Amino acid sequence: MRGFLKEILAGPAKLFNKTVLSLYLITAKGRIKGLKPLQLPGGKALILAPHQDDEILGCGCFILKMIKEGGKVKTVFFTDGSKSTEEIEPETLKRIRKTEAQKVAKTLGMESPEFLDREDGELDHRDVGAAMKLIKIVKNFQPDLIMVPYFLDGHKDHSAVSGIFINALESINFKGRLFAYKTNSPISIHGVTHFIDCTDFMEYKKNALNLYESQSMSFESILLMDKLNGIIANAEEGAELFRELNLNAYKKAYRKYNKDNNIWKSFKQMYSIYFMVIAYFKGIKLKKEIADYQNIKSRKPKEMEL
Repeated sequence: MRGFLKEILAGPAKLFNKTVLSLYLITAKGRIKGLKPLQLPGGKALILAPHQDDEILGCGCFILKMIKEGGKVKTVFFTDGSKSTEEIEPETLKRIRKTEAQKVAKTLGMESPEFLDREDGELDHRDVGAAMKLIKIVKNFQPDLIMVPYFLDGHKDHSAVSGIFINALESINFKGRLFAYKTNSPISIHGVTHFIDCTDFMEYKKNALNLYESQSMSFESILLMDKLNGIIANAEEGAELFRELNLNAYKKAYRKYNKDNNIWKSFKQMYSIYFMVIAYFKGIKLKKEIADYQNIKSRKPKEMEL
């Protein structure tokens, strides 16, 4: 009975969420300053993914465009994916998720992924061992660009990755560009700086997500949010949104607002079409505050005097 009711309500729920968010983005579009297409370096990109599928959810169109233009892309998976569904025994699920991630990488023409194999749902933002492994991967792969999940996210593993990433990059002299991507929680208009137009890549992104057959969560709401983000990016079939990072400013924001990795409780994951509006607006004032804080900390002294 419950499933029957959800099926009946799915259409109206989707229409409601789509309408509300569309109207909001149309009216808010003029308040977004400096949003521009992400110009790809044509070299190497390293994507830091908390779980198997996050790399496609947040960066699928970026990956496809990067490879199409001759670049190389590698993913580092931080957790083992053992808790993505209760229907499969954890040890079996670990093997399945790893196999799926390898298949996705091979299908898209990516480099072989790296696996840190931390326990799903228990990633520690202070994990020194993970930071040391990440340092080694960065030194070996020599990326021109690194993508990290934005720490303003409704999943604690997602925000924990940024803690490990910050600790790792503090120890090396990385000269490339740094970007934060969104997965389950929208960056919102207050934090976005760049986008990738998904018009030529959305169907391929959906096909890549379908390779993660063991994932029980629906991707419909996140894909719909990509579509709606096309409104602010003038992208017909949707867009992926990113925030370019200044490492020092990002580090200060992370340590000020997420000292004990509890900030995820301030947000809601966009895992269902029934909760898209709630997930978008929950914590949006905090997202603006942290974006403004990073902007201030990113300025050079002369800019602050003007």
